[in-house]
Amino acid sequence: MKYSLAGLFSLLMILFCASQASGDLRTISPGGTVFLGEEGLDISATGVMNGGQIGWWAPGSSRSSDPTELMTVSSPDSFYVSPSAFSGKEGLWYSWPEGSPVFQVKRPQVSVRVYDETADFDATGKWIPRGDAVSFRISSNVYEANSRGGPDGQVDIVLTSPEGAKYSSVSGPSGSFSLSGIPLTSSLTSTGPVWNTGGVTVGTWTVQAELSMNRIKDNMPDTGAGISSPVEVLIQNINPLIKAPVAIEIRTPEPDITPMVTQTTLPAYSAPVTKPITPVQTVETQVQIPAPTFTHVPPPTYTTVQTIEPTPEKTPESTPVPEPTKAPLGILSIIGAGFVLMVLIRP
Repeated sequence: MKYSLAGLFSLLMILFCASQASGDLRTISPGGTVFLGEEGLDISATGVMNGGQIGWWAPGSSRSSDPTELMTVSSPDSFYVSPSAFSGKEGLWYSWPEGSPVFQVKRPQVSVRVYDETADFDATGKWIPRGDAVSFRISSNVYEANSRGGPDGQVDIVLTSPEGAKYSSVSGPSGSFSLSGIPLTSSLTSTGPVWNTGGVTVGTWTVQAELSMNRIKDNMPDTGAGISSPVEVLIQNINPLIKAPVAIEIRTPEPDITPMVTQTTLPAYSAPVTKPITPVQTVETQVQIPAPTFTHVPPPTYTTVQTIEPTPEKTPESTPVPEPTKAPLGILSIIGAGFVLMVLIRP
């Protein structure tokens, strides 16, 4: 019984310490960072009392003047960083009129990517071979809350199967891994290879990150702020970029070949010639086109016979004979009479 009471006491102490540690993410030290949408924060350590006031000065304003925005704190041990009250007023808030730093307001940011650890590439929006080990990489500024201490995580991963089922944990090389309350260690946190895709359903999976710390995702469900934009990965055995070969039968039609005959007719030539013109013979050409080996049948080839007409030889024209000069009739008579007289007188 003695050991039972001691064991029970130890268990109660462990639970108490765990409950205290789980509340560390709610405790804000003076000048610490808080995020829009956080609720249940304890800002008592900053010196702000119930009914006290805190003020904010717009950029460029003088701290010697009145605050640009003044707010009354009703419950410093359960403070709510309301997005409607603090949006657009990010920065350092001070106690008023003391002027001591209370906290610094920031807008949360979160995004997630999927990484194939087996093949070593960013698989976000791509194909993952079924069986590869996968990690999740979360980018967020909420890691700054680690300065508050405590073992609690700040982000959940929502993993949805092709059938629409949501997974709260996955199995990897190191065993089971919870997708809830993942601690952020830096501005870019990797879970390591926690998901073995060997036995998962083939198809498109959806991954989304949600800031669960102090209900940010519920109070500020803006995409990129309280929750990340969803990303998809395709898990299957075959690369979707590889298409299966398709057999195509190509039939080559046999062309209908008709012999082509070319006939040339000479025009009549009526020019005067002295030599006979050799008649031009008509040449008949038969072209045999071989069967083509391609699917496209080329047009038949026509052969044209060009006839060269001989140039007729021109007959030289005869030179006209000049007409003799006619002598007067009287002179001829005298010459003839003289010739007869000489014949008669000659002994």
